[in-house]
Amino acid sequence: MKTREVYSGLDWLKIVAAFFVVANHTGPLATYSKEADFLFIGLLSRVAVPIFFISTGFLLFRKFSDDRAHNRSVVRRYSKKIMMLYSVVILVFIPLNIYKGDFKQDFSMMSFIRDIWLDGTFYHLWFFPALLIGVHIVYLLYNKASQLPLLFATGLLFAVGLLGDSYYGLAVIDSALEPLYEGMFQWFDYTRNGLFFAPLFIAIGAVLTKRIEKTPNHLFYACMCVLSLGLLLIEGSWLKAEAYPRHESMYLAAIAASYFLFRWALTWQVKEVIVFRQWRVWIYIIHPLAIVVVRGASKAVHLDHIFITNSLFHYLAVALLSVAMSAVILRIPLLRKLTG
Repeated sequence: MKTREVYSGLDWLKIVAAFFVVANHTGPLATYSKEADFLFIGLLSRVAVPIFFISTGFLLFRKFSDDRAHNRSVVRRYSKKIMMLYSVVILVFIPLNIYKGDFKQDFSMMSFIRDIWLDGTFYHLWFFPALLIGVHIVYLLYNKASQLPLLFATGLLFAVGLLGDSYYGLAVIDSALEPLYEGMFQWFDYTRNGLFFAPLFIAIGAVLTKRIEKTPNHLFYACMCVLSLGLLLIEGSWLKAEAYPRHESMYLAAIAASYFLFRWALTWQVKEVIVFRQWRVWIYIIHPLAIVVVRGASKAVHLDHIFITNSLFHYLAVALLSVAMSAVILRIPLLRKLTG
């Protein structure tokens, strides 16, 4: 049984990750330096979602036993909970979908199904179908393979996704790969999804359930975390300079960075803040709505030069409003139960 301090470390890590996701969508340093915003927000924030996936794998698969029926029940209950949450969130964002004109631009039943299960119905909601698909891929492989084959198989999926994302420039060089990826992009907009992106990180979390040391080397994980984050900055800068990315969501160094950051967080002896566990979910979910509210309210009261034009104040306003909205949402029993 893991100690409470272990989970407290993860709670602190994931609340910070949630704010990095908000930062990625608001660009807090853009007013001052677009280069700095790309490096310290655009790149470093790429470990945030992997952290969520690793945590899911770790916390979900640690409930597994030698009883396959029990394991299947664990996955079913978790999937049902995520599906209910995803369904509620889809409904919450329908007004914004309508405002953006999402149901007018090339809308069809096929595009609707694609958005539900791969791309997400709003730009950040891809996380939920990715989580569901990723968990089931890892669960199926977990039952069929040992740890190394599991990591190898999900690593291959990640490699396929990588060539459709930040390393796309290498894919289009190959005459055989380019039409393959163009065909894939007829079915989804991003390879950062539940087929290619999520499985590896969920698998890492699942494998970690059996590989946590009783006396971890705190300094080692901290140093490796810093080193891998540095490599992420180098990798991202190089790829941008070479104009390789089709999208900027998947990086090789992000695998090591998120792994070592997660391992380091497991060693943190920090105070438990229970509300972090529920806030982080709703901060992630609701922050696009907070962006719209901040922009609309700022224009209405003629403060757009502060809360829109100034990227740092814009970020702070969105982050604080996201926390406030999350606190209000958690007063609704049904929604609190879905993220409890």
